[in-house]
Amino acid sequence: MKKCIFTLLFFSVNFLVPVPLSARQQSERQKNFNNCLHGYGCDSSQLTESERTQVQQAAHQRNYNNCIHGYGCDPSQLTESEQTQVQQAAHQRNYNNCIHGYGCDPSQLTASEQASVAVNKRDNAAGEATAAPTTPPHFYINKDGERVQSPTYSKTVPPGATAQCRDGSYSFSRNHRGTCSHHGGVSRWLD
Repeated sequence: MKKCIFTLLFFSVNFLVPVPLSARQQSERQKNFNNCLHGYGCDSSQLTESERTQVQQAAHQRNYNNCIHGYGCDPSQLTESEQTQVQQAAHQRNYNNCIHGYGCDPSQLTASEQASVAVNKRDNAAGEATAAPTTPPHFYINKDGERVQSPTYSKTVPPGATAQCRDGSYSFSRNHRGTCSHHGGVSRWLD
């Protein structure tokens, strides 16, 4: 009888009491969460409710960033405000493409933008060096959730610029990857 009680006590202590996660299990759990957070393959059933919320917010932010930069995205998932910002960014990209002779849709330009494009083409045809127009700054949210100024044209290097793009605009990107991707690539790094 003593042996039976001891055995029962042994199993209840060693197998019924919840055991904290090992360091390896915690590391695997964290890796799975990070994969979900960054949109890589993961097992979302292993996430806590709080982690699921964070993953959904990160997915929304990635979709918004893709839309704002003209990459494949789902605009139906954006708020009205975000949709407006995406339309403004697309308009600005189209104008920049037109002003610098890249493929664009001139019918989407305002009358003053069409005039600027025409002057720029005329000056370039005449062989004159033209200064890129100064544009008011626009902003986007980068992959780290930081608000960053969009590439901007300026006659001098603006404070905070990290690179000059091949189209003459200045980038304020905080990451090298993707910098000046819609502006002909990086001409020179400033940081």
